[in-house]
Amino acid sequence: MMVKVKPAKGLLITALALVVTGLVAAIWTDLQIIWYGLLIYLLVVAVYDLFLLSRITTPEVERIAPSAMAVGNWHNIDLRVDNLSSNNIQLQLFDHFPETVQYKNLPQVLVLEKKQQAVVEYQCRPLQRGEMVFSKCQCLIDSRYGFWRSKRDIDITSSIRVYPNYAPVIEYALLATENHLSLMGILKNRRRGQGMDFHQLREFREGDSLKQIDWKASSRMNKIIAREYQDERDQEILILMDCGHRMLAQDSELSHFDHSLNALLLLSYVALRQGDAVGVATFSHEDARWIKPIKGVANINLLLNGIYDLQPSSQAPDYSTGAKNLLLRHRKRSLVIILTNLRDDDAEDLQVAVQLLQKHHRVVVASLQEQALHDVLEKDVYKLEDALTLAAAHAYLNKRQQLIKVLQKRGVRILDVLPEKLPLALTNCYLDLKVSGQL
Repeated sequence: MMVKVKPAKGLLITALALVVTGLVAAIWTDLQIIWYGLLIYLLVVAVYDLFLLSRITTPEVERIAPSAMAVGNWHNIDLRVDNLSSNNIQLQLFDHFPETVQYKNLPQVLVLEKKQQAVVEYQCRPLQRGEMVFSKCQCLIDSRYGFWRSKRDIDITSSIRVYPNYAPVIEYALLATENHLSLMGILKNRRRGQGMDFHQLREFREGDSLKQIDWKASSRMNKIIAREYQDERDQEILILMDCGHRMLAQDSELSHFDHSLNALLLLSYVALRQGDAVGVATFSHEDARWIKPIKGVANINLLLNGIYDLQPSSQAPDYSTGAKNLLLRHRKRSLVIILTNLRDDDAEDLQVAVQLLQKHHRVVVASLQEQALHDVLEKDVYKLEDALTLAAAHAYLNKRQQLIKVLQKRGVRILDVLPEKLPLALTNCYLDLKVSGQL
């Protein structure tokens, strides 16, 4: 604990008043004896006030915070303050947190009676994933007569993990429980009797195929019984994350990389809930990671803990190396989703990577558009500079569309959407491929 004492506003005002009265006493000498007496009295009071302040025991502070937070969301943090002193105290309380955090309701002013306890609440909003460390809490304690203020730093280190935004996953789980998925924009279309896995026997219904009739069961039950199938389970989804410098692009508070992680999280939850396995591989950064495919919604935490502190690098995207590494690790046919930010100069390398992957897997490329480009296209043109900017934006988008068409001709499914639309678009793409039997 560190303690510092400095003059408070009351002492500064008193000193200013003494200076003014000293000037008056210099003119009217009869007042000098009174001024000296006042000076000595105030010095004694100030020293005594400082002595009383030094005897005040530093309050005990406990930080009550969640062990994990979601980036971009507001979270509550409580500070429990115990006045261990036998005196009443007035203090200002401020918590120290990383620079990548927004906050509300700090500092807070408290008046605590002796041996009293209080709990104050404030809100914080982390803007960056990873390990977030709260180092200390700061108390500013006022002396009894207001002449001094003591700053006391209390070391209470807390470490909190900041994960990608899992709020959509929680919302999905609630809606899924209530069978209201369409409210979130997730379109789950079932194909009765057209899947590959046997589900159940039931009575034949109008519209069922004759191929579904189970003749043995029908003869036993003396009525027509049909077999019902469901979409295949135990399929594997591999997400290939681009961690190159283009994913640093940022149109709002979150980067394209953070939006991609949010999409990965929602897709993973939905796929695990469908009975499929999900794995993650990264490329174009030094800390390349491989999370082998896992099954079961309960294992979503394994994915979270494996990616929560991932950060994009300054390297250029290297799709072919990422594809080769993935093939070395996993050969079983899977749905491979490449999360990236496409550019026309990626055409050759990306096509090589896609060609390698398509030998063993079904490939989807999900690319994030830049909101800034859409803003340029919607802007009115008033001068030559505006016209040149608009023309450059159109040229850039045309080249990007040419790359997309080339990939589509190779049988690659392309998603080219704004960052905030990626989670739902990617999840619906997965469900559509699964329902259509293309996995």
